[in-house]
Amino acid sequence: MKTKSVLFRLILGLVLISACSCKKNDPDKILNDQMVSEWERVSDSILANTRIPGMIVGIWAPDRNLQWVTGKGKANVATGEKPVPTMKFRIGSITKTYTYTVLLQLTDENKINLSDKLSAWFPDFPMAGSITVRMLCNHTSGIPDYTETMPYMYSLITNPLKKWTGQELADLVKSEPFYFSPGTDFKYSNTNTILAGLIIEQITGNSLATEIQQRILDPLHLINTSYPSDNNMPGSFVHGYDWVWESDTSAMPDVAEVYDPSMAGAAGAMIADVYDLKAWVEHLYKGTLLKAETQVQRLMTILAPGEDCEEYGLGIMFKTNPPMWGHTGTIPGYKNWAGYCPSENVTIVISYNATSAKPMVLASRLMNIYLEATKK
Repeated sequence: MKTKSVLFRLILGLVLISACSCKKNDPDKILNDQMVSEWERVSDSILANTRIPGMIVGIWAPDRNLQWVTGKGKANVATGEKPVPTMKFRIGSITKTYTYTVLLQLTDENKINLSDKLSAWFPDFPMAGSITVRMLCNHTSGIPDYTETMPYMYSLITNPLKKWTGQELADLVKSEPFYFSPGTDFKYSNTNTILAGLIIEQITGNSLATEIQQRILDPLHLINTSYPSDNNMPGSFVHGYDWVWESDTSAMPDVAEVYDPSMAGAAGAMIADVYDLKAWVEHLYKGTLLKAETQVQRLMTILAPGEDCEEYGLGIMFKTNPPMWGHTGTIPGYKNWAGYCPSENVTIVISYNATSAKPMVLASRLMNIYLEATKK
């Protein structure tokens, strides 16, 4: 009996050793570890060479059973606190993807049509009879950006906690010249999304925050995403720093709670964490909350050359090389990217806590590392 027990333990030990050896020599795991090592090196070099205080980065590649989510640098320069992935941050213009999703849901409900004219809701707005809802969604309206107006910029300096209404933001551009005749070109303008938010509120009778909560955040269980009503950041958060210059790290004001988020409204007010953004950008591309035919419309792009993307759909960016769908998000103190690559089933989310950062540079490098490593 004792001999059998010893023999059993010996066989079991050999099996476990063999299993461990196989795992260590698993080519997929080796390749995954090599990619993570390269991702670590590249992201560390960004911090070292740009002097950005900190970042949170997440990459998910489920087909390879690979997930890399990390915080680097400092979440709070004053205390030295390190960023962790569960911390929240302001997502800036990624907010646009939520606003336009609600607008597209209203088209699914036959409450609005993409061909409807702006004049149906704002008859006194300049050229309203020539501007369609679609033009608001894909930034071909030619409407000037309210963030470039002098009264707005002056107000941010003198009264950063001013409570803006969407109508006040839209009114800032009424006397400004259009970029071009509606429908003839592309020019990204925050005013387009402000007007989209106002239309949503007129149609539903609710605030945009309520519609986003009830139509998107609650159904998708995005519990760490919010549309804030004041300047306070909820819970544990990454502090944001404005305009960090390469040659000067002395002037790095913490602006995380300096401005009232109504200054960005429908175009950029929201807060989230890296995990919620990962889930959201995948739903965004897959059209989870829209009819199939509406999602087809959303993904019909036009040329939109710029540092962030080459093409633009209805509230969604398309980066052609490497191929990713998603959106960037800038607001004082933060610069973000949330993107999904359908051909590889890979999601990348990046948040820097510096306004001057360029997350698309890192996103492209990380995605190219993956593509190069896994190419057949």
